[in-house]
Amino acid sequence: MFRFALGVTAVEAATLAVTYSDCGAKHATVTSLAPTSIHTGATETVIGTGTSDEDVTSAHFTATVSALGAQLSKCSGDGTSDIVCSLPMGVGKITVKALSFPLAKGTVSIPVEVKTSSMIPASLANVDVHIVATEQNGESVICLDVHTAKALSASDDAWEAYKQQYGKFYNGEEEDARRAQFEVNAAHIAEHNAKGESLQLGLNQFTDLTQDEYRVAAGLGYKASAKQFGSLPHVGVHKAEDAAIADTVDWTTKGAVTPVKDQGQCGSCWAFSTTGTLEGAWQISSGSLQSLSEQQFVDCDTSTSAGCQGGDMTTAIQWAEGQGVASESSYPYTGTDGSCKTSGLSVAIPQGGVTGYKSVDQSTDALKSATNVGPVSVAIEADQIAFQLYSGGILKNTGGLFGSCGTNLDHGVLVVGYGADYFKVKNSWGASWGESGYLQISSEGNTCGIHSEAVYPTVSASVSV
Repeated sequence: MFRFALGVTAVEAATLAVTYSDCGAKHATVTSLAPTSIHTGATETVIGTGTSDEDVTSAHFTATVSALGAQLSKCSGDGTSDIVCSLPMGVGKITVKALSFPLAKGTVSIPVEVKTSSMIPASLANVDVHIVATEQNGESVICLDVHTAKALSASDDAWEAYKQQYGKFYNGEEEDARRAQFEVNAAHIAEHNAKGESLQLGLNQFTDLTQDEYRVAAGLGYKASAKQFGSLPHVGVHKAEDAAIADTVDWTTKGAVTPVKDQGQCGSCWAFSTTGTLEGAWQISSGSLQSLSEQQFVDCDTSTSAGCQGGDMTTAIQWAEGQGVASESSYPYTGTDGSCKTSGLSVAIPQGGVTGYKSVDQSTDALKSATNVGPVSVAIEADQIAFQLYSGGILKNTGGLFGSCGTNLDHGVLVVGYGADYFKVKNSWGASWGESGYLQISSEGNTCGIHSEAVYPTVSASVSV
């Protein structure tokens, strides 16, 4: 029996370790098998050697191919010519090579040629080929089970290390599918990084997902509200000339940015962007950096936002004017929609501490100018593969698979600084994503829609907590 345990669709050829067992023919016993390994994407011959207690003048061979308990194909012949069993989906074939009869009593060798494609689909991860032969008197003379299993390789080690690092646990077909996608994305990463561009891709929590699956897992929940101009004073539009534009700004080095957080699969990016700009504004005004509760926004700001189903930063800032904003420690994040809690909370920004908000003019210079005031909430399009696999460098809108970044806004993030040709952006996908949770988006044009919907709050630290 040839058992193909090749794993999933491979990017490169795999090495298969080969073992065998004798399955109990009446007149022969298998004693060895060589070689002990074969390779996919090649044609190789496995030779089983054993001893027969009689002369064999003729034999009838039968091979049955099955997978997951279902028969896929069956082939047979008299042994004087090659007996070919084709594997499904064109992934290869197994050939019992022709023998020269009679076979004398004693040592007997049976060659079996195995030809496989380098690409084995997950549906054929486990294929069994059972080979038996009967001699001239109808009694069993050969019964050989050969088992192959994919030998550990660099790609195996990478997959296992990836699962361990990101806490991934899969079984059966899901394991196969996830590994297949991981290897596809790993190939994309290697192909792109070989170009030597500023943008670098790498492994993260989304590497074993398809692009559609990533879009769900990333919690892309920015949804512009039709009620963006509520009771909270809209104190104007920040234009480029409203603040001096320094050569560079980085609020992470000035104590105005809390550590990177992780929204999980809840579409609460808008809440994280909102707390980020409020945290920065309050620290700059009061000198105290407070980590604010995203969960309070998810649970309580329900008039214009929908919790894990999405929201926007402008109306969330407006909502914050009407009550005290809780500390994260007193109202911790759960990543799910919950009931609004109003008691037992530690207030980080008191009611009245948020006094208004400014929208930002839609230009690169205006966004840079606003960033001189403090961290700015922005909406971007983040549903492309460049975000899914982002590891570092400047994300530019250059077109193609890894340079496609439009302006269909779906994700709320926080601009915390800028350099000569990029904005430094704090994301909410944890510190293992990107550059320790951050990314650089090109400041050339409206890359990813970064200055389409920018906003920041005005605060007054004179209000006592």
